[in-house]
Amino acid sequence: MNYLIAFLLWAGFGVIHSAFISLRFTNWAARVMGKYFVFYRLIYNIKSIIFFIVLVMITNTLDSELVVYFTYPWTILQLFLLITAGVTMIWCFWGYDVLEFLGVRQIMNLFDTKDSVQKKEITKKGLLKFVRHPLYVLFIIIMWLLDSTRVGIFVRLILTAYIIIGTWLEEKKLVKEFGTAYIQYQKEVPMFIPFTKKRHKK
Repeated sequence: MNYLIAFLLWAGFGVIHSAFISLRFTNWAARVMGKYFVFYRLIYNIKSIIFFIVLVMITNTLDSELVVYFTYPWTILQLFLLITAGVTMIWCFWGYDVLEFLGVRQIMNLFDTKDSVQKKEITKKGLLKFVRHPLYVLFIIIMWLLDSTRVGIFVRLILTAYIIIGTWLEEKKLVKEFGTAYIQYQKEVPMFIPFTKKRHKK
């Protein structure tokens, strides 16, 4: 029963999360909200974080027996890898426009008196030169490095599958947005695992 509850909760989270960021829904929201659509990204992020935290708390009540855990001296390796992945995730943000990622820059642009429109480009800084979705990779690594219950392992399998499927859907949106430029980026840089594609000599 606990597994069914966990599946329904996290599968529902995945479906809602993807639906609210889909092109069909965001296009509809843009028409309805008008100029106030600039608040959408920030609201979406806040909603997702709150839902995620609540679901983690609920999931933790379903099972309390740890079946995967690190003991000394392996806890040292666990801590080292978690810190490395966490620091790398922070460094990874340098490859993005963090304010836009959070949804703050969109709001700032609403109050910007300048009539200039910045053309969006594919960012290839930092880890984005080696993998197209480094944040997702690092999240998966951190997730599987933590101690876990049986239900926790089940949830991590669901989230890993969701990230893979969600990334595939996101890639389709990016191809529509950037066209052949992103298709070329896909050819040059792997999605998750670095150094799995040959570098093309210019």
